[in-house]
Amino acid sequence: MTQAQDPDERYVRIAVMIMLALTLFASACATLIHWLAPIHRMMDLVVPPAFCVLSVGLITALVRRPDWVLGIVRIDLLAAGVALAAPAWLYTLQATLTPGVQLIDILPPVSSLFVVFLIMLMIFLPGRLAFLMAALSWVLIALPVLVYLLLHGQEMWSPRGRDLLMAYGPASIMVVVLLPVQRALVGKIRRLARERDRMEVMLRRDPLTGVQSRLLGEQMLRQALSERIPAGVIMLDLDKFKAINDTHGHPMGDKVLQAVADACQGLLRAGKTISRWGGEEFLVIVPNVDAPGLQRVAERLRLAIADLSVAPVGQVTASLGATLLQGWDNQETVLQRADQALYRAKEQGGNRVVAAPAPIAAGTTPQKTN
Repeated sequence: MTQAQDPDERYVRIAVMIMLALTLFASACATLIHWLAPIHRMMDLVVPPAFCVLSVGLITALVRRPDWVLGIVRIDLLAAGVALAAPAWLYTLQATLTPGVQLIDILPPVSSLFVVFLIMLMIFLPGRLAFLMAALSWVLIALPVLVYLLLHGQEMWSPRGRDLLMAYGPASIMVVVLLPVQRALVGKIRRLARERDRMEVMLRRDPLTGVQSRLLGEQMLRQALSERIPAGVIMLDLDKFKAINDTHGHPMGDKVLQAVADACQGLLRAGKTISRWGGEEFLVIVPNVDAPGLQRVAERLRLAIADLSVAPVGQVTASLGATLLQGWDNQETVLQRADQALYRAKEQGGNRVVAAPAPIAAGTTPQKTN
């Protein structure tokens, strides 16, 4: 049996695959540019094609062995660092030791690739190691070029020299400084998103019983009223719950509430919802139902609760008030009728269902009978 794939691991593999594909594309472009150049230098003709071959090999390895992703990243970054450091040192020494040769003329256009390389280091390596490797890379790749330019002012103030000075100096430093800030911001955003999700769950779910919260229950009731679908509500209240708390303590009262919520949820299907309305009171919304159907649902709930036996409390019962939604109803009128029916069930001794009488629409006059 295959294990479910971690979304974070999948994201990392996709990111690495994109990095390798872009590396292959850049190497292929560099190979073509150097082959078409009027002057051919051995390193320029060897390094880009070699990197193409390496990228193809790493992509193949990642496809076949996704679990090698961290090793593949390290190999690619190490090879990229070597590929950037070699021309920096070789051409700097050549320009220094060979009269008439200028670094700005022979150094390949790799300054932008160095900035990209730093970005890859900061993305794919952990914080402290990323800083260490970025500093080491700057010393091995950028520093020789910068020292040479500082010692050769005429080249430094040329257009190519100024470009190298900016790329290996301020631009590199900005990347190394700003990317960790961006990473910290992303982490903060993720933490805020998790906190938002947690708060949303708390707002939508009652933390004690696991049923819908009153806030969500009110939202569902408003939706049913606005859609004007045939529906009903059932208000249920546990009988003598205060005595349970007084006799057995609030922790036992919480267990009773949890048992009642579980029993009711086990009965409710096909769009029926239950919300904790407050204390020991729950509200059930039943869509697409008529009066007899609503009565049957309420009676099943009553029996399910009456069948509960929570030691040491014993039998638990509830009183239920039921009413149908009418076309002219609002939230207040519906809840008022359900609450009145619940009150009558309590008056009659509890452990029973009372249906609210059909209301008369506002603005109508009852017909008189002779």
